[in-house]
Amino acid sequence: MEYFVLLLIVCILAFLGWINWQHEKSKDFRKLLEPQLERYGMEYVKAEYPGIFKVGPFKKFEIEIGTPQINNGTIQYEKRYYRKITAITKKKKVVQVWAKIDTSWFKDDSVEFNPRLNSIK
Repeated sequence: MEYFVLLLIVCILAFLGWINWQHEKSKDFRKLLEPQLERYGMEYVKAEYPGIFKVGPFKKFEIEIGTPQINNGTIQYEKRYYRKITAITKKKKVVQVWAKIDTSWFKDDSVEFNPRLNSIK
């Protein structure tokens, strides 16, 4: 009986992890990405989820020392997402750019592109 309960708990946790992964995979950041691409004269085509543990040209492990976990008495919510973006330049050239998106409850979301948008011609 104990093994059955333990197996049930493991199955429930695995199922909840799968649901969370599906939710994160399907997040749409178009409203955040499109204006920044347009600022450099590019047209947004699509953004793809690159896959689990794939971060493209960004560092795989980033350790931030001294980053506070508490912000004005409240716990920060920070999550990082990666997307492969396909865009069209002014010269009608199709380019792929990686985006690292940092989200937070208490401050504006930030996006870092690699290669940088101002270096794409």
